[in-house]
Amino acid sequence: MKTAEPARMDIAQLHRIEYEAPPEVIVSAPGVVRLIGEHTANADGCFLALPFNHRLAIALSPRRDSSIRFYAADLNERKRTNISNLKYKREDRWSNYVKGALAIRAAEGSLSRGFNITLWGDIPMDLGLGSAAALTCVAVRAVAIATGVDHGDEALERDVVAVDRLYFERQSRVSDYLATIRSSEFTLIHVDAGTAKTEAIPLPFGSTRVLLTDSRVPRPPVDTELATRTADCAKGLSILGGASKGLRAYDINDLEEYMGIMPEHIRRHCSFYLDEILRVREAKEAALHGDLLSFSKTLNRSQTGLRNHYEISCPEVDWLVKRSLEIDGVHASRLTGKGFGGCIVTILENDSIDEYRQRLDEYERIFGFKPVVWDIEPGSGMMIH
Repeated sequence: MKTAEPARMDIAQLHRIEYEAPPEVIVSAPGVVRLIGEHTANADGCFLALPFNHRLAIALSPRRDSSIRFYAADLNERKRTNISNLKYKREDRWSNYVKGALAIRAAEGSLSRGFNITLWGDIPMDLGLGSAAALTCVAVRAVAIATGVDHGDEALERDVVAVDRLYFERQSRVSDYLATIRSSEFTLIHVDAGTAKTEAIPLPFGSTRVLLTDSRVPRPPVDTELATRTADCAKGLSILGGASKGLRAYDINDLEEYMGIMPEHIRRHCSFYLDEILRVREAKEAALHGDLLSFSKTLNRSQTGLRNHYEISCPEVDWLVKRSLEIDGVHASRLTGKGFGGCIVTILENDSIDEYRQRLDEYERIFGFKPVVWDIEPGSGMMIH
């Protein structure tokens, strides 16, 4: 993890104003947009992600008593508790992540005093852009440093999963956090969810721009739908008879041999998985060779798979992607995040941005949703300031 002077001193100033004391620890982490492969991760697949220049930061200073005070500066919200009352509460929302990090240290007996805590961030929330992962990671790392038990990235990876399992009582994998923890400055990161190995990949974008566009489509809870698709891949693997090898050991020809035996929806979802694994490989190779054209074509084929085979797109997103790709200078446009709405990521030339925004005006007239656009740049990894 990089140690550096703060990219933003605002959180130190906000903390000092709020608590009349300077912070002892500041840690920040980037937002992460998964460019391709994210929907294979729960079945030990691979994905390519881009850390970008929206960040979330936490600042801590010790107290003399057992009180814990929280201040979310970007939300202008305050909460409080103490070290003997770190239980999860639905109404505490964002502060639960910090309480989870504190609870891990309390269980070890290393939490003996309270803290004043400030949070600030500009990562778009609830869009699959890494805001929750960033909050968990900065909270765990900052609390570990402040309590004198920081043991580096390996311990951080262990502890973020422990927060999920022990505090939130939900299952997660270390691969859910690797793009946040191990990303480095101005590179893509390739994450293998099956082996937990990562690799820094050169950026293939050249002078192009990267836009995130929130479709603003209201989404129902989608976790059940996504879990069903992961289960379908597991069923397909079982039918293939290779539970010990994993679905990645097969290819499309193997699925064709089970035509008529394997239920069509299972075959379709497994087909997406196997094709996507190959596409991630192709995108990685294209990036390594600085081949933006091939990289973009691969992302576009992935979007077709998300729509036709994995079935997690929606008419509004399909419209945005199709109309974007009609514009000269737009190289790629693809759904990112959980799906059924949410964001698209678009790679385009600078001269194409005005026409792209005009298409968004047309989108609003047709669908009634006013999209939100972020012009993002490659960012840095986690930092201790």
